[in-house]
Amino acid sequence: MKMKNILLSAFLLFVPLFLFSQNRALNKFYRQNKRGKEVRNAKLPGWLIRSGGKIALKRSEMSEEDFALAKQLLKKAGGVKFMYSEDGAKIPQQEIQQLKQDLREDHFDDLIMIKSGGEMDFQLMIKEVDGVVKNLFLLYNDLEDGEMAFVTMKMNISLDEVTKLVEKGMEEKYHELMIEEETEPVEPVM
Repeated sequence: MKMKNILLSAFLLFVPLFLFSQNRALNKFYRQNKRGKEVRNAKLPGWLIRSGGKIALKRSEMSEEDFALAKQLLKKAGGVKFMYSEDGAKIPQQEIQQLKQDLREDHFDDLIMIKSGGEMDFQLMIKEVDGVVKNLFLLYNDLEDGEMAFVTMKMNISLDEVTKLVEKGMEEKYHELMIEEETEPVEPVM
């Protein structure tokens, strides 16, 4: 009976570590910088994200197809960590560069990178394991204004689902730009 209680206690002690752990580099960066001057931060568990998403879906006016896709993706959402500073949070660039390097070493891939004036302003990275996106990381850093946003989210979304989501968004917003009618090649006149 005593051994059973010890094992149960150990299990209950370590389960939260596995449920809420994301990535050591992300966790370290978040902990070190969340209490900075003028920094706002939030840590939301996955159940809260899913509950809020269900409420939002019920109140939305979307097609049945979009509703089904959103509901399917919502089930796979996990915890979110968010940090934002509008003014004054000057996180040293070496810390940001170290975070990016640590994430790449932990098999994060760049999905979107936007640079302005030689400095990284926006970066979106994902960690994919066996065709499933396990973690998403977004960093917006404006050195001139001191504005910074950091978002990381656990998830369990297949690459096919990500493709469907992107195609759906692209189809609605950029349909005219993506579909071009083929034209006959014109012979140059000499």
